[in-house]
Amino acid sequence: MTPSDAEVLAAVAARRDDALRTVRFIHANPELAHEERECSAHLARALAGHGFGVELGVAGMATAFRATLDGGRPGRTVGLVAVYDAVATVGPDAEPVPMHCCGHGPIAGGVLAAAGALAALGDRLPGRVVVVGCPADEIHSPRTQELGGGKALTAATGVWDDIDAALYAHPEFMDMVSLRSLWMHRQRVRIVANRSLRTGVDQPALDAFLVTAAIVAESDPGRVMLERVVLDGDVEEGTGLVFTATFLIFAPTDEELDEAVAALRAHFALGEWTEGPKVAGVRPDDGATAAVADAFRAAGGDFVTDPPPLPFATDFGNISQRVPAALIGVGRRGGWAFHTPEGEAQFTGPEGDRITMRIAEVLALAAVRLADPAAGRRS
Repeated sequence: MTPSDAEVLAAVAARRDDALRTVRFIHANPELAHEERECSAHLARALAGHGFGVELGVAGMATAFRATLDGGRPGRTVGLVAVYDAVATVGPDAEPVPMHCCGHGPIAGGVLAAAGALAALGDRLPGRVVVVGCPADEIHSPRTQELGGGKALTAATGVWDDIDAALYAHPEFMDMVSLRSLWMHRQRVRIVANRSLRTGVDQPALDAFLVTAAIVAESDPGRVMLERVVLDGDVEEGTGLVFTATFLIFAPTDEELDEAVAALRAHFALGEWTEGPKVAGVRPDDGATAAVADAFRAAGGDFVTDPPPLPFATDFGNISQRVPAALIGVGRRGGWAFHTPEGEAQFTGPEGDRITMRIAEVLALAAVRLADPAAGRRS
């Protein structure tokens, strides 16, 4: 018999100390994208201690992992996303400084508590639970720019292809499942030319540098973000001058994104272009959304059925394009001070503890519902 909601919630509550210990560990060991060795290892060890079989280094990423637990009854496979990289804030010397101010500590702690609670159900657990550790959630971190985000890379390499439903919970402003998000593509252009001190001489690299600000200023709000620009070279007449710029292009649909990228490239006819993986918009799934909505109600939440679209992109969209999925927002009245020292304090304080356990409750309840489709709301 499938466990009741009360039994699932009791199993989550029993793992509170472990969950909050993980939050403290993540915050005490801030590591940038694709460098999360301590945090990845901590989660892998903890999941192995709950009986999960852990595969390290999946999808070609040293700090990614996939942990699997088989239930004792037939059912579907449900995947949970864990993230654990720090935000690359800018320090006094302009170098990136890792800081946990985006809720990744509570996410990791919540996922671990949910996984431990599901494991504690033993032979009554339906289906299979898979926790995928995804590095590089923060898009501006240097190695995310270089290698790509962990959720997109796990999706591209088939890590999610045998999973029936995927769940990713993040602290938000309201209890919801996001139904819409932006598409995004990182584009990098490089122009190598000569410098001249004389007037009337074409200088493509310098011209590209000057036109960049105009492109960003004239774009629709949120359509083009200039992430990095460098103009470098010798100051002597006739010597080399190199222009490089990295742009993030956003659009509501895949087609509009391709059009925006083509329009941007047209401004730099002489440029050599490289691009990162495309970040897809979220594709909602009715079944996953319904399971999460029911889980919020069972946990005492106030679920919002028609939330506003996300004003940004997330590579969880790449996962949702491959398998049924739900991007879950776990709300706090007044929201969070993301990417600030105030936010870091929020996520390690009482509100961070509360949201950690709410993430665990919603993930565990929704996972049971998705693993056993015959299970409805239970008390």
